[in-house]
Amino acid sequence: MGGTLIGLVGQATAQTQVNRKYSEKLLAPFPAAVRDSVVISPDCRRIGYIETVDNKQAAVFDGQREQPFDQVAELTFSPDSRHRAYAARDGKQWSIVVNGRAQPPQLRLGPPIFSPNSKRLAYTALMPDGEHVCVIELPGGPGKQYERIFEGRLVFSPDGSRLAYGARQQDKWLVVVDGQESPLYDFLGSATGIQFSPDGARLAYAALMDNKWRVVVDGKPQQAHDNIGEVAFSADGKRIAYSAQDGGKWRVIVDGKPHEAYDAIGEGTLLFSPKGERLVYVAQKEGKWMVVADGQPGRGFDSIGQIAFSPNGKHLAYVARDASAEMVILDQRPQRIFDRIGDGTLAFSPDSSRLGYVARVGRASFVVVDGKRNPRYDMVGYLTFSPDSRNYVYAAIAEGRALTVVNQQQGMHRYDSIWTVPEARLMFEDRKTFRYLGVKQDKIYLVEEQID
Repeated sequence: MGGTLIGLVGQATAQTQVNRKYSEKLLAPFPAAVRDSVVISPDCRRIGYIETVDNKQAAVFDGQREQPFDQVAELTFSPDSRHRAYAARDGKQWSIVVNGRAQPPQLRLGPPIFSPNSKRLAYTALMPDGEHVCVIELPGGPGKQYERIFEGRLVFSPDGSRLAYGARQQDKWLVVVDGQESPLYDFLGSATGIQFSPDGARLAYAALMDNKWRVVVDGKPQQAHDNIGEVAFSADGKRIAYSAQDGGKWRVIVDGKPHEAYDAIGEGTLLFSPKGERLVYVAQKEGKWMVVADGQPGRGFDSIGQIAFSPNGKHLAYVARDASAEMVILDQRPQRIFDRIGDGTLAFSPDSSRLGYVARVGRASFVVVDGKRNPRYDMVGYLTFSPDSRNYVYAAIAEGRALTVVNQQQGMHRYDSIWTVPEARLMFEDRKTFRYLGVKQDKIYLVEEQID
């Protein structure tokens, strides 16, 4: 779901205002009652939400209301933004509705999942006997029935050509890949999940066998451990790393070789650089957390936040906290100290030469770019560099109104709030044109803006 900038602020620091060229296209009415259900398409050009109509619910896409049902849920767009789907209930039966067409009803359904290439859609369904479930794929139809689908997870490969999921058969578990079943296991690893390599050619997951956990890579079980954490492939699929616990200690195994043991490995921190030559993760030792880069531990902190490689993989930045202060560490060098660094706001420019993020001191928020603090607001967000890396843009609130800022210059046009895609970035059409969704007078507009 796209985020929004909301709230009232005091007077912002005086800044240059420019009357940038922009266009508005009305997408839909946007009353406050529908905003909790909003989904924004990946290209930031379409919007969907759920509306109550005569004690029923209806999905609304781009202002067009679809057929009402007793209940509507799980609205989603395909990755290419062309298709839409959701779950709908009439009475006791549920259907998946795709591009306005309801599929055959079922007792219960999982959410619709589009493949990354937008050509396939899959979901889980409870069969009429109430005891078995299956995966239904469009196109294709129902697959084999099982007692349960592992945590409801359906995983497409990044290229969309393959589909995998875990399933229970009596008291055992197996992994189904492209309709082919693996051997039976005692259980599957929920933290690890099912991971395809970026090219879709390789597959890894954790399985419990004879009271020991093993990572299974391309169908081959690796060495045994007491527990397994997350798994990560490099971008080219040639390298694999995972975290494992033995005897109360955790370590990362990279290409089959164990790293140093730690008290804990940070969840969700195992990260290869874009070209796969570097690996980082967060580890804890003696109560302190540190970033381990290329096998070498850095300075210890009370906590570590977001980690990001530059696009060329040569620079590494992360957010670190000590006591009540936070800072960004860039290539092992501490930057300025602030009360807080915004979660997920670290942003490198496409050419890897610039770094920006959102920070806060007291009640004031501001953007920091190239180590320099921008003027303050009560709230800022959506920091994005232009494709040529020359400009940076973000959204802010001044005097209770939302606006955009380009290189510290405020746009003169204002909105009640600004929305964008879940990745919390403004979207560039080209190096001079960016877009977002602007809300005013209970209507939402697609706004395209030109950098002077």
